[in-house]
Amino acid sequence: MATHIHEEEQVEALKRWWKENGTAIIAGIVLGLAGIFGWNAWQNHRQVQAEQASALYAQLLDAVDRRQYSLAEGLVQRLTTEFGSTAYADFARLLAAKAAVDRQDLENAKKYLGQVLTRSGDPDFRHLARLRLARVHLADGHPEDGLKLLTAPDAGDPGSFGGQYEEIKGDLYVALGRLEQAAAAYRKAIELGRDHGYLRMKLNDLGLESS
Repeated sequence: MATHIHEEEQVEALKRWWKENGTAIIAGIVLGLAGIFGWNAWQNHRQVQAEQASALYAQLLDAVDRRQYSLAEGLVQRLTTEFGSTAYADFARLLAAKAAVDRQDLENAKKYLGQVLTRSGDPDFRHLARLRLARVHLADGHPEDGLKLLTAPDAGDPGSFGGQYEEIKGDLYVALGRLEQAAAAYRKAIELGRDHGYLRMKLNDLGLESS
């Protein structure tokens, strides 16, 4: 009899506990499941986005290779509008800039490189854009603009791009007739690991080897 009463008390206690806490437990389970399904849905969405962006970028590569520049412009627009937060947008702009340089459309090249410089969230892409834009300024006859770009405070630490920065600075100094500064930049580029035959030839051509 005592055992039966004890069991009834346990049942009543369990009912009271469930009445007080059951709703919160169910809500927690529902939220937990929602979180799992939501995370999976987000991951699936990202996967689909990546596949779509990759397919568009492949089309862009083919269009540029075939010199179908009108089609390429449209694909760049789609990639940068629909997938602007992905690396494919940066790749698309860099490729579009290269295609523009190839057809001597330096203004369009400046536009695309400027967009990477101001919109990319990746510092490596920004460094690449800055370096290429400096070269476009050089090709366009404005080496002073290229120097300003490479020495601007917002350029930050070039890191592994340091050698390339110095080599391009050297090219810009040569265009400005500032040969001593060009030689110093070339030497620094070599010190930073940018040591190749063409760079040493440019340094030797300055005629300042003994300085």
